[in-house]
Amino acid sequence: MQAQPQMSTVQPGFVPATAIPGQANVVVVTQVVQRPPKDWTFGLFDCFGDCGSCCLAMFCPCIVYGKNKQSLNKSDGCGGDCCIYCITNPCCSACVGAGGRASIRSKFNITGDGCSDCMAHWCCMPCALTQEKREIDAMIAAGMN
Repeated sequence: MQAQPQMSTVQPGFVPATAIPGQANVVVVTQVVQRPPKDWTFGLFDCFGDCGSCCLAMFCPCIVYGKNKQSLNKSDGCGGDCCIYCITNPCCSACVGAGGRASIRSKFNITGDGCSDCMAHWCCMPCALTQEKREIDAMIAAGMN
């Protein structure tokens, strides 16, 4: 006759372990810390806090978009992302920019949704790109990358 495994009671936050006779019991601890979403560190219209990036985003948004993606992904070059942003028409570049914004929000747990991302890029693309750049820079400086 085969011995039936016995279930032991464990505290919340632990995965129940099955006791197997003659085997060492292993308890796996799983605890997920979920931080509440936060707002952007800088407002959408605080873009003049970084006039250099704001001007670059106004005249060459593809460069700021590419550099943002480069910083976010810790990659070596921004050329591919810059080209993707550059070759799309203005309608599509707002969607591409919104996708980059969503990546930033996801990585740094920032409140918002796809609609607000798209509207930020559609209505004020230089401000959105500058806000994103400033957020990435602040998070990298805080060691949260």
